[in-house]
Amino acid sequence: MLTDFLSPIIGDWPVALRWGAIAGVVFALIAVRYFLVAGTGFGISTLLGKIAPWRRLQNRDFSRQQIMREIAYSMLSTLIFVAVVGLIFVMTSAGWTQLYTDPYAYGLIWLILQVPVVLLIQDFYFYWMHRIVHEPAFYNRVHKTHHLSTNPSPFSAFAFHPFEAVLEIAILLVLVFIIPLHAIALITAGLLSLVYNVYGHLGYEVMPRFLANSPFGYWLNKSAYHNQHHRTYRYNYGLYTVIWDRLYGTLHPKADQLYDQATQKPEKEPVIFSHEKSISPATRPDS
Repeated sequence: MLTDFLSPIIGDWPVALRWGAIAGVVFALIAVRYFLVAGTGFGISTLLGKIAPWRRLQNRDFSRQQIMREIAYSMLSTLIFVAVVGLIFVMTSAGWTQLYTDPYAYGLIWLILQVPVVLLIQDFYFYWMHRIVHEPAFYNRVHKTHHLSTNPSPFSAFAFHPFEAVLEIAILLVLVFIIPLHAIALITAGLLSLVYNVYGHLGYEVMPRFLANSPFGYWLNKSAYHNQHHRTYRYNYGLYTVIWDRLYGTLHPKADQLYDQATQKPEKEPVIFSHEKSISPATRPDS
């Protein structure tokens, strides 16, 4: 546990300072993870712009102003995440959650299965939460912050309004009460969420065709799909998968075609996709 590691250093500090130090370390860890993953994604985007420009999803560059705004909102979201992590820690210390640290407590099979189970539950939750924040009552007040980037960069992975940041992480707060979860599994799920968010905001499509065209890949969300969502402000609401989009009819009619175009090297000039008109984030269009 983090507190055990820090105890020799902060053990004699006043309670308020101890909690402040722990919160600062957690913030630093989440922020470093964000910059490492998003920065790697940005590097991949830059490289692809030079070696595989046909994979680019929009004919526009990420602006410096846009990236700075995305980072600022992401740091604000990180503060929210730290507060929720702190709340989970306090409730776990009081014995109120089912979070555990002994890998054998519930068996190795559950230890392996709990990450995909959490991701699938999170995916279902995100789909409906995402659809709700696109409703007029929530969009202009909350979700528009994320859609300020119509061509999002990898740094937009955590660029949320503070209330939406709470909604994003709330499902984990609920799950620790109802499902036995190992602490490492929770950390792993959080990391995978960030990685897939960065992929979804990469600005380029990098999923191999053999994977995308497989029975498993058919259900996976793709960078092309989420970029299309940022352009059209509707359709493609999923996080990790498009299970719910396909089931409820909210996958864009040209989503699969867009992926195919973005991963097919042209014989002559690269093709940049603009067959869906981008819409200003100022107001939400009617669905």
